Amino acid sequence: MFRVFFLWLVVISGIVLVSAQSNPETLQLLDKAYKSLYENPDNAFQILQNIDENKESELIKQRVQIILSRAYNFKGDYAKSIERSIDNLNKNRNENNSFYADFALAQQYQSLRLYKQSIRISQTLVDKASKIKSQHYPENLSAYIYQLNASNLMVQKKWKEAEENLSQSNAELKNTDEDFIISIENQIYQTFIYISKNQINKAEKSINDIQKKLEKKPQYVFLRAFNLDNFGRINFLKKDYAKSTDNLNQALELIQNKPYDALRYRIYDDLSKNYLALKNEELYQKYYSIYKEQTDKLDKNKKDAIRNLVRLNDQYENKRLEDSHKNFVSNILIVSIICIIAILAILLFSIFEKRKTKSIQKQIDFYSKQQDFIKKIDENKISIELKADKTDADNSKKTPLISKEKEMDILARLEEFEKSEKFLNRDMSLAMLAGQLDTNTKYLSDVINRYKEKNYNNYINELRINYIAYLLKTDPAYLNYKVSYLAEKAGFSSHSAFTTVFKSVTGISPNTYIQQLTQNKK
Repeated sequence: MFRVFFLWLVVISGIVLVSAQSNPETLQLLDKAYKSLYENPDNAFQILQNIDENKESELIKQRVQIILSRAYNFKGDYAKSIERSIDNLNKNRNENNSFYADFALAQQYQSLRLYKQSIRISQTLVDKASKIKSQHYPENLSAYIYQLNASNLMVQKKWKEAEENLSQSNAELKNTDEDFIISIENQIYQTFIYISKNQINKAEKSINDIQKKLEKKPQYVFLRAFNLDNFGRINFLKKDYAKSTDNLNQALELIQNKPYDALRYRIYDDLSKNYLALKNEELYQKYYSIYKEQTDKLDKNKKDAIRNLVRLNDQYENKRLEDSHKNFVSNILIVSIICIIAILAILLFSIFEKRKTKSIQKQIDFYSKQQDFIKKIDENKISIELKADKTDADNSKKTPLISKEKEMDILARLEEFEKSEKFLNRDMSLAMLAGQLDTNTKYLSDVINRYKEKNYNNYINELRINYIAYLLKTDPAYLNYKVSYLAEKAGFSSHSAFTTVFKSVTGISPNTYIQQLTQNKK
């Protein structure tokens, strides 16, 4: 339940990246725009309009673009946020500010639950944290990187390592308004860890401490509302539903007229659960309906954002490969010069030196081929990982969409379906099955995902394979049939598809399975 807490609290990258020639007025506007993200994201758009990006350095341009991107994330407009990141990457990424571009990209991955990509980048950035301090970046960039890596470690349930990263993040902070916000976010993450470790008393103490600190900074309504929502969840776990409801209504009141859509819909969801526990059916239906309607819109927006992110990633990887190619060419030139010198030396030395030269040339050829091979892998790697992560996200367990009674009815009908042979119908689809069970595809898919712990395709395929395996065991005649006949009997469109699914379910091919049964019978 608490794993989703920090999915909504994507780190706000409000890092002041400046050069010695930065305009003080511009820096003041940037600082004001950053703080406004926690007061009212719409204000950030207005403030940043006063900055003429054409007159500013690349680092200032990145600062502007990333604040705009974060403002859209707060509003729940993930697709627009990714568009801003694409513009940012295309215009400003180069070797001198790659740390910041990598950090921004890792944040976008995390906000869309593409954890593999985010973890890969954040861990690399942590390993290079010492280099960041030696360059033109401010100290709190390291604080943000450690914080981002901590949240990724929490996804992996590596609580000890996550706490260590949060401590390192706090160690990088000083006494500025921006650092105050980072410290509050770090404390919220620490609270999540306490809850995940079932240390409720520590979690409650941490939340109270955050609340006291925010009383001195009442303008940061987002952090106050988020903390109250967490307080509501703690009280829900303690079964104090009335107090939990009061916490959530206070949080909702703080941001009611603010464009924090993602946080607002999460509060609606929490309120619906409280009213359900309080057996207030009317208010439960009211808030759940609002939550469901709005989150459907957010999910569609996230899908659009993922498509944009695929585009961003392609451009990012192309740029990285281009830079790698330049470095590779440069290295080859250096190696070539060394080889020429070596060859000239070989002409003056013995046959031993000539043999040594040949060996060097072979190593150079091997290095060149290896680089080409690695480059081809890199070009395909990211698209494969994105598809895998997207599938993981779609197949993950979700909050129930329907009442318990309806779930039980659908499960009972599924059991009857499993006893029949209707699943052998080659045309059987999710929509057809939903029609036969007198429900809709969304409810049916949700029940299968949560109770059968697999998606519809895997569910049907396993029924078919188990059925054929049963026939092979119980009816000796089937041991003499061709695999193509068995595939058709099971409702598969081809021999190869049947063989692939059979092996994925049983661990062996159909032919091997038949051979084993035949030997056992003999």
